[in-house]
Amino acid sequence: MIIHEKSSNQVAIITIEGEVDLYNAKELKDILDDKMRTHQYEIVVNLEKVPFMDSSGIGTLVTAMYKLKKYHGNLKVCSVHGSVAKVFKLTGMESHLEVFDTEENAVISLVNERESAD
Repeated sequence: MIIHEKSSNQVAIITIEGEVDLYNAKELKDILDDKMRTHQYEIVVNLEKVPFMDSSGIGTLVTAMYKLKKYHGNLKVCSVHGSVAKVFKLTGMESHLEVFDTEENAVISLVNERESAD
């Protein structure tokens, strides 16, 4: 698993390449926790290049989202497809995590939430 980080409109964007499973989900958790430690409470996770994600990866995303909400932030997911989309649907994660078609739409959603809260 390779993780790329960037930002857009003060939103942290984490792009993952490769499988997310029990063996490397902690690496993703550590990066998400690090964002929160540095007061970055708006995060988009791009899963376009993730061919497989097990329940530990999904659990990591949901846990981070609930932590971010404590700080009036949020986590959005984008570009979910294939077997990852099936896992999201089967586990009911779509009702917990907001999933967007594109990274841009996910960022816009977070910016709109921020602006409506002001």
